[in-house]
Formats: sequence, structure tokens, C-alpha cells
Amino acid sequence: MKLVFRKLAWLMLALLPQVASAQDKLFNISLGGGLEVLNYTPEIGKPKPGGGVMFEWQFQHFIVNNFGYGVGVGLSYFTANYYINETIEKQVTETETDAGVPYILRTIFNDFNEKQRTFQIEVPIGLYARFFLNDYSQFIIGAGPKLAFPLISKYEYSRGSVETRAYFGGDIEAELSNIPHHGLYKQDANGDDDIDTDLPLISVYVDMMWTRALNNSSALHIGGYLSYGLSDMVSNHDATMGISKKSILNSTLTEKVIPICVGMKVGVTLPLKKGGKRSIFDGF
Repeated sequence: MKLVFRKLAWLMLALLPQVASAQDKLFNISLGGGLEVLNYTPEIGKPKPGGGVMFEWQFQHFIVNNFGYGVGVGLSYFTANYYINETIEKQVTETETDAGVPYILRTIFNDFNEKQRTFQIEVPIGLYARFFLNDYSQFIIGAGPKLAFPLISKYEYSRGSVETRAYFGGDIEAELSNIPHHGLYKQDANGDDDIDTDLPLISVYVDMMWTRALNNSSALHIGGYLSYGLSDMVSNHDATMGISKKSILNSTLTEKVIPICVGMKVGVTLPLKKGGKRSIFDGF
């Protein structure tokens, strides 16, 4: 057994200079954009995807010729939408009203659209593998966890209206509306406020790019990215949609909101170590 460990130790020492000489330290600057989906299943209405853009700085260190790690920091901005053209009915008992008469509270969404937008800082950390296609190009793929810290998260009622009415059945048989001090009102699509988000947001990502050398000290890369949220994007789901004038994301109509993003990116790759004449793929 000791002989085996001794041989392994000598083998590792023999390979160490080759590992060190194969190290590459690269810096990527990327600009991208794509499709953003907030994945949740509301009781009524329909979520709609939006668009997103990102700007990212990333450090990649290939410890051996084909494998390494990457750490980045980026800024992203994305939007999404929620559309509803339905009516919510809630039974209000006699113990819940001052008049002591039960009624049905109707919240009427007429061609209503809510737009959500978020601006955040992202920190991806992953393992990377690369494949040399020829003397001038490589294919790089990586994956790992990503943390996101929302700086701005807002919603806006961008279209339609919300109206609340009280319907009394039985002998009364009447529907009351436009009594604001009793919570019966009509609101056009002009409200906006903050979305209560959770910190940090945790997701997993996949990063792919094809790299082509431009000269001895820089390369152009183009590729795609995908991220899938693991944690709930928002911090609570206790608001009453249409009455408390809160986002659908923070309302009782949703349970868990998961952001999903897929897109394309393009940028430049630079070696971090300066030196004499060399190729960007020679190792630094």
C-alpha cells in the first residue's frame, strides 16, 4: 500500500509543471439579451414573458488544459407581464361587515395588465470545461450557482381597470359600486409601487460560448446562457389583489414565483497576463 501511495505522489509531482504551464487566466466582457419568464401559477389570469438584457464581467481560470472555474459579476434588467380579464368573487359573512348583512365582494379585472421590471446585480460561480476546435477557436461550457441581489423591483398597472362591487342577494337583490369609503371603487391602470423581493435570489445557470481569436491578445466570443431560479423571487404572498393595490407577485393569488431566463450574448475575451508575442490560446 505504501508503494502505491509513493508512486502516486511521484506521478503528481511529475505532472505539476505541466499543470502549471497549462494555466490560462482569461477575462470576458459580455453583453446579451433574451427571454425572461416568471414561472408561477396564479388562481386566475395568465403570466406573460418579457425581455431581458445583461452586462457581465467574468474571470475564468483554467487550472488544467481543459478544466477550470469562473467567477463573474453582472448587471441585468428584465421585464414580465401578467394579464387578467376575469372576476374574483369572495363571500363576506355577516360577522365581517358592520351592517350585519352577508354579501359577495366582486373584484372585476377588465383587460387588465400588470408589468413587472427588475434591475439587479448577479454573481455567477461555476465550473468550466473547454474544447479546442482548432488553433484559433474554442468551445467553452460551464455551470454552477448564481446569486442575485435586486436593486430595483417595481410593478405598474399598464392597461385596463380594476373595479370592486358588493352584491347583496335574497330580498335585497342589489349590487353596489362607487362607494370608496366602503372599499368599492374603480381604478384605472395608473398604479405602480415596489415589489417585495427576497434577498438573495438563488438560481443555477448554464453558460456556453464559442471563442475565436482576433489577434495575439484578444478574442471574440458568442454564445448562450440559461438560468433557472431555485428560490421564491418575492418575500410574501399575503396581499389582496385589486384591493390593496399590490403586485400579483405579492398577492394571495400566487404561491411561488421562479424566474427563468434564456438568451444570447457576445463579447471580447482578454488574457490577464501581459507579455511578448503569443497566441491567446497559448496559456498564460
